[in-house]
Amino acid sequence: MKTRNKFILVIIIAFILNLIWEFSHFQLYIDMTGIPKNLHLIWASFVDMFIITIIFSLVSLKNKTINWINKPSKLDYTIIIILSLIIATSIELISTNFGRWAYTDLMPTIFNIGISPLIQLFTTAIISLLIIKLFLKNKPSKINHPNHHQTHPSPP
Repeated sequence: MKTRNKFILVIIIAFILNLIWEFSHFQLYIDMTGIPKNLHLIWASFVDMFIITIIFSLVSLKNKTINWINKPSKLDYTIIIILSLIIATSIELISTNFGRWAYTDLMPTIFNIGISPLIQLFTTAIISLLIIKLFLKNKPSKINHPNHHQTHPSPP
């Protein structure tokens, strides 16, 4: 698969997973932005997708290729988790301290940070990776393609 197509796949899968996450977890928040709920959740999903794309880009730079997605190393996963935790913690601290949102009593917290947003980025990023790996693994090769010409003669 071409690099551009892998990147597009990352973007689409990350957006869909974060859209599902945002709509599934919105009852854990008190939104104080004044933005209509659906618009806010869709916007948040785009931001999450963008963050995951940046994280994947950084891992690609470290590996000097996007092909790391085919077989991520433990270090790749570690980088995704650490960067996700740093970014999520920053977003939550800034947003709750500046009154953009608060948590309902349903939100479990650690150090006054919601667990749901804390684990969201790395969870959806890693699930995106797993889905992409499945997609690439099950993608038919050119050899099996009906229009591909065989280089070996057929047996009589």
